[in-house]
Amino acid sequence: MSEPRFILSKFLGNGENSPSYHFLRVTRAGTGYFMVWLGLMATGLYAQNNLILLMSGLAAGPIAASFVMSSGMLRKLSVNRRAPETVFANDPLALQYTLENPRRLSAALAVELLDEFRATDRLRSGAERVRPQVEFERVEAGTNARLRWIGTVPTRGRYQFGNLSLVTRAPFGLMERRISFEAPWSMIVYPQLGRLTRNWQKQMRAALQTRRGSRHDRTAQQQEYHGLREYRSGDSPRWIHWRTSARTGELMVKEFEQEKDQLLALLLDPWVPEGPNHANHETAVELMVRFAATVCVETCRQPGRRLLLAWTGPSSGIRHGPASSRLMHELLTTLSTLQSTASGQVSALLETIPPAMVRDSTIVLVTTRPIDLNAESQRSTKIADGHLREFTSRLLILNARNGDLTPYFEHHGPTDSNYSTFAAFPS
Repeated sequence: MSEPRFILSKFLGNGENSPSYHFLRVTRAGTGYFMVWLGLMATGLYAQNNLILLMSGLAAGPIAASFVMSSGMLRKLSVNRRAPETVFANDPLALQYTLENPRRLSAALAVELLDEFRATDRLRSGAERVRPQVEFERVEAGTNARLRWIGTVPTRGRYQFGNLSLVTRAPFGLMERRISFEAPWSMIVYPQLGRLTRNWQKQMRAALQTRRGSRHDRTAQQQEYHGLREYRSGDSPRWIHWRTSARTGELMVKEFEQEKDQLLALLLDPWVPEGPNHANHETAVELMVRFAATVCVETCRQPGRRLLLAWTGPSSGIRHGPASSRLMHELLTTLSTLQSTASGQVSALLETIPPAMVRDSTIVLVTTRPIDLNAESQRSTKIADGHLREFTSRLLILNARNGDLTPYFEHHGPTDSNYSTFAAFPS
């Protein structure tokens, strides 16, 4: 038996938290009760039995009381939501709801709050709709109550919150009355993070030492003198400032501005073949995105670093800048909506990096397909032989589909608890 539902009124709120619509429906229990009442009324009229008619009149009382009291139960109530602007996928998600009862006399009883947020894009089949709900058992007159809903963050992407609804079936559960409030809010779910292994740290340190050595051996005059610091293991004897070392009694070396300009160029090629059977490639793309997000977070937490992120696809682009919290959120926002593509070209990706930037960077290309640099250079008219040699000497190619990320990235381990501090709540 279908439950009757009808809108009592629909209107635009005048205030910030005014209801946008208001409707009533008869519950399943209410429908059964209503049918019994009709049966009593019909029997009393047919038999002309005053006792049965009296019983049917008394039975009509809960129906009328439910109609009137359910409206009064939600009268003047207001509700608001507190949700984060950004959060990492598969982390705990906490939403805080506040119900305010400004009435002077009557308390709000058995009020249920319903919420909903869904992905604004359908790029991934895992994008889902989440429906949080909490129940306020009793909110006294002139007070407010706060409840927290805790769930798991869905897959990466942009999510939009809908209206907030207050529902009550008080006092007898025969009718359900609902009012809804417009409460738009958007949330960005960043990719889930993993852990970079020691092999990745060693790879980056080796690349950095190679760049430093080539710089100093090439020409020290091209570097901007920055200051002096204590000698560290691995420093070249050419950097020692002997006069200051003799005066202080400790070895002091020259520090150059370029030493702080440590650029990591991370290139992503989320390629998938055309056709329906590419689940393995999609899995590799998600692994690539998680790896890139982890690298972005780790790099942006280190002062004196620069980071470049570029990607192929219909909406290909490039982002770069000095390590900072702002750059980290910008890159994570980009990665949260990165699409797989069947049309991206690695040659176009290599063209986006200026030759001067190539000479000063460690370049990591993460892809899901075999890459031939010579073939890619032939597709491009902008990559000269010298530029290609620079790429070849500095480029680390990792095929996510073939397991090349495994030595450098642990994607099944627990997420660092420090990352949760990056979830931003509205003020």
